[in-house]
Amino acid sequence: MRLDAFQPSSRRRGTAGSFAVCLGLAALCGCRQHGAPPAPAAPTVGVVAARKMDVPIESITNGTTRAIEEVVIRARVRGFLTERHFKEGSAVKPGDLLFVIDEEPYKVALRSALAKRDEAEASLTKAEKSKGREVAAAKVQLDKAQLHLAIVEEGRNRTLLTRQAGSREDLDRAEAERKKFEAQVASDQASFQQAEADYEVGILAAKALVEASQAAVRDAELNLGYCRMVAPIAGRIGEARVKIGNLVGPEATGGGAFSELATIQQLDPMAVDVRVAAKDLERATNWVRKKLKATLIRPGLDSSQEHGDQGEWYFIDNTIDQTTSTFLAKIRFPNAAGSILPGEYVRLRSVVEHSQGAVVVPEQCVIETGAGPVVYVVDGEGKVESRRVEAGETYEGIRIVSKGLDEGVQVIVEGLQLVRPGIPVKVEPAHLAKPVGEKLTAAEARDKPAG
Repeated sequence: MRLDAFQPSSRRRGTAGSFAVCLGLAALCGCRQHGAPPAPAAPTVGVVAARKMDVPIESITNGTTRAIEEVVIRARVRGFLTERHFKEGSAVKPGDLLFVIDEEPYKVALRSALAKRDEAEASLTKAEKSKGREVAAAKVQLDKAQLHLAIVEEGRNRTLLTRQAGSREDLDRAEAERKKFEAQVASDQASFQQAEADYEVGILAAKALVEASQAAVRDAELNLGYCRMVAPIAGRIGEARVKIGNLVGPEATGGGAFSELATIQQLDPMAVDVRVAAKDLERATNWVRKKLKATLIRPGLDSSQEHGDQGEWYFIDNTIDQTTSTFLAKIRFPNAAGSILPGEYVRLRSVVEHSQGAVVVPEQCVIETGAGPVVYVVDGEGKVESRRVEAGETYEGIRIVSKGLDEGVQVIVEGLQLVRPGIPVKVEPAHLAKPVGEKLTAAEARDKPAG
């Protein structure tokens, strides 16, 4: 007989209930061990609504500052540098005396040239007052008179001989006398013509000597003037490259090089040289015609600094570089404070046009992929959707989306690394440094981290 046969019926029912509970717990544990895991929680992302606005289209380019006017002061005559009349790095005006080369040798040369000029002018006066032509002309007239007398004498002797009142010898003598004076007259006329020619040539030669001597005087005056070098333009003069007492001037070998003494550069206004692609020639020409404004930006390690005054496009060169397929353009900036110096690498920003009613999103929303730019949006069911878009220019941290996105669509800005197409997400407004399309205040710009 089994002992449990004597147990009360209630106890038997309790034992059966406990067994049923154990079986239920075992079944529940088995379900937890072999069922699917719970779904992960939806990630939280920051979103903004795409909006429409008028966006200025900017052209950003690099350039190098250049002085609009620059003059290198060179020694044009050879001599010892004796004086310097400026402070290095100071401002100079046109006509300010800068350097003086020893003048004494050039003063002596000028006096010698003046003396030679006086001598040449005296020779010209003597040639002009010469009476050689008059003397030759008088000699011709005298011999013509004597020839006439000889002709008359010959005729008289011929008549006497015909009448047998004279001798043959007298006629022969008279005929010879006439021939002598004929030859003499011919010789005198030739001498007269020579005298006339000599007179003209003598005057021309004397005038040539005068002109040569005057040129020598002018050359000596110029050389003496070159001893004093003055500023041809207004600007800032740099370091004196040659010190007082040194020999300066053209090379003694005649190579054509002249000693460089200092450089003057006009700093206000200042120009910036820009190399523009040849394909943009028509646009750049229009910018110059309209005097398009530009902002100068100085890149820095921590932040960029904008020049206070805007400049304007004002120059396009007349040729395209065949090697780089670019042309030179220039932008002119006011620089009254002299805060810009030539040779600095800068960036230039110009607003070239405006896009009216463009759809814009924060710049970081647009992800560049091998298939083109995409943005991640939240659809009506709260799920992530990847959209191919056509993205355009960037301005003040926003980017234009010209195709593929409508106004009001929720675009994911924060948490992009947590999402993939098709998953549900929780959304909250993105925390942006500034609302889309609004400029930073001065304080925000100062506190914004670099990069």
